[in-house]
Amino acid sequence: MPSIPWLRASGLAVAVLCLPACDGDPDTVELRFGIFSDTLTRPRTEESAPSRRTALETPPALPTFRSDDGLLFTVESAHATLFDVRLELPSGRECSDYEGVLAPLMTCTDAAKGQPGTLSVREPLDVDWMDATIIPDWPLRIPRGTYRRIDARLGQHTPVLASFSLEASFIWEDQRNVLKLAFASTAPLRFEPRSPFDIDGASDDAFVVGGLDLITWLDGVPVAACLASGDLTLDGSTLRLESGKGACEGAAERVKHNIENSSKLSLASPR
Repeated sequence: MPSIPWLRASGLAVAVLCLPACDGDPDTVELRFGIFSDTLTRPRTEESAPSRRTALETPPALPTFRSDDGLLFTVESAHATLFDVRLELPSGRECSDYEGVLAPLMTCTDAAKGQPGTLSVREPLDVDWMDATIIPDWPLRIPRGTYRRIDARLGQHTPVLASFSLEASFIWEDQRNVLKLAFASTAPLRFEPRSPFDIDGASDDAFVVGGLDLITWLDGVPVAACLASGDLTLDGSTLRLESGKGACEGAAERVKHNIENSSKLSLASPR
């Protein structure tokens, strides 16, 4: 599968998110998509000038998740294509209120015929969840206000490209192996806070994160037991869940469903 350049709470609590102002434009806040906290919270100025980064004595810990029976996986890459990224306009607001502050990738449609007004991203976004970057490479700055969630859907640029792809390493019988997963999907994603939170005291440089909850990805899939029993097999050092049988029959489809339902919304600030 070609590589495209581009994070356990149960249930989705519908909460109201009040977006604060950001440095540079007091009327907007940046929206990012990512799962790696070290990348998400590193200021963009440092990312664009690596020579100014402070050297770390040890590399940061990469995000991890576990199978249903405890086998540890470390994410090495994760990509997706998001279509129709949109937010409902805050109550009482019109597009004219945001003239001059929308990001170039954003469009605005006023409420009409009983439908709420929306802010929408003009085109699909290729998301690198580890680097918290998108293509088109342009900051997604959205007006400050009150938003309940961010909606999007998975999709494909062409039939040969995956909607979502993942590589995660794990140790089995003292050997390093890699779980590889790629699938096509048009499933909707609803990025919502998992529980209410108060951000009135958040710093001015805070930003909103559309993330994925890794902890749920292998729920119901006992990878270690299936490897031991032969219900999953390795192709050299590569594990593909599509080959599952017995206790792991349908494992690839289960993980696909888990990923599609793992979206969440949170607030972060650069360190």
